[in-house]
Amino acid sequence: MAENEAPGGYVRLLVSLDREAEGEGPEDEWLWAEPLGSERFRVESTPFFAYGLSHGDVVRGREDGETARFSDVERKSGHRTLRVALDVDLDLERPEVQRFLDDLLGLGCTYEAMPPKIVALDVPPEIDVSEVVTRLQTQRRDGVLVWEWADPRPS
Repeated sequence: MAENEAPGGYVRLLVSLDREAEGEGPEDEWLWAEPLGSERFRVESTPFFAYGLSHGDVVRGREDGETARFSDVERKSGHRTLRVALDVDLDLERPEVQRFLDDLLGLGCTYEAMPPKIVALDVPPEIDVSEVVTRLQTQRRDGVLVWEWADPRPS
């Protein structure tokens, strides 16, 4: 298997990130995507840094071998992306954090983790997003985490 190819024939999709000229952080993000033909792709991962993208969105991109460069969103999937950052004293290995994440899985969400403290949370369209937000807000009030909407638009 090539370095840029995932099982199932996915390709890497390069998304340039908007950031201030002197801002910190990455300049772009790589996401896994399923090629659909005609320079269209379905996003198959949950973004950690890109805004306005969610799992399942159909996007356009310019192909270049086994990679593609994102250009725009063609059709939203109905999924929403939220980002979570844990408090400085916590990390993803803590049992209470794992219980909280398992609770979100029980609601029907999925997530990708960037140890030790970052979570990209995918909320599928059939899940009541207000229930997820209520649980995140409780954890925020308790000083466990901060969170943000990375892609609040379901369509």
